[in-house]
Formats: sequence, C-alpha cells, structure tokens
Amino acid sequence: MTDIEAIKRNLADGPLFLGSIIRDIPDSLLKERRIKGKWSIHEHACHLVDVQQMINARFIKFRDDEKPEVKPYLPGTNVADDFLMDLPLKETVEKFAGYRKSLLDIVDGFDEKTWQKKVIHPEYEPFNPYIFLRHVMMHDHFHMYRIEELWLTNQEFLRSV
Repeated sequence: MTDIEAIKRNLADGPLFLGSIIRDIPDSLLKERRIKGKWSIHEHACHLVDVQQMINARFIKFRDDEKPEVKPYLPGTNVADDFLMDLPLKETVEKFAGYRKSLLDIVDGFDEKTWQKKVIHPEYEPFNPYIFLRHVMMHDHFHMYRIEELWLTNQEFLRSV
C-alpha cells in the first residue's frame, strides 16, 4: 500500500486528461458508435463523470460503516443502456474535477485500518477501499484508452473485442 499517494495524484489528474482529450476530438466523432454494440466516445466520457458520484458514496460508506456492503454497478442492466448519450458532454465533463476533488477529500483521512477494511461486494473478492481506489484509477485509464482508440484508430482496424 505504499502507492496510495501515487494513486491519489493520478486520480487528481484524471479530469485534466479527460478534458484535454475530449477537446482534441472532432465533434463529428463524439457520438458515433464506431464499433457495433459498443459505447461512443461521448458515452465513455460521460460514464467516467456519472459514476464518480456513486464512487464517492461508496468511499463514504467504507469510511462510516463497520461492515460495508455494495451492490454491483452494471451499465445496461441496472442503468439504461442509452442514457449517457442524452447527457450534455461539455457540461458533464466540466463536473468531473469537482466530483474527483470530493473523492480525494473523502479518502484523505483514511488510516491503515480503513484502507484494509473488508467490503462485501458480490462481484469482487477480495475487496477493500485500497483495492477500490486502485480500481477507480484503472477504470479511468480503461475508458480514456477506449476514447483515444475510438478517436485515432482507422475503421478497418477497430475490433469488437
């Protein structure tokens, strides 16, 4: 767990990276679903911001509950598959920095015991606040990679995998 500060720095920079990449992409590509059945750039970006409030709520639960339990988040199952397309991209992305700062404020006071607190999560085992913080960072990277891939890759090289 010696990497918590590095993870937090990376998370703090996430909104900067997302805003920067979105500004570089032509408007004509933002809502295009370039791979059948997969999200557009717009949806990936809005998803990163939209889930941040749920992420923040989970960290509050980890901090406050003795034996925290969380439910899986499954886009397309417990969230409508197309609702992200209706969100205004620019305004949504602008909210990311504030939401992310809130997350970092929440975890700032976590001690070793809190970071290692066992969390009940039906989808993941083991699961604790430390693992989830790292997971949030990887989640950012995954979606930002997908955004860049959908922007830069020539159509014949895009794969549905």
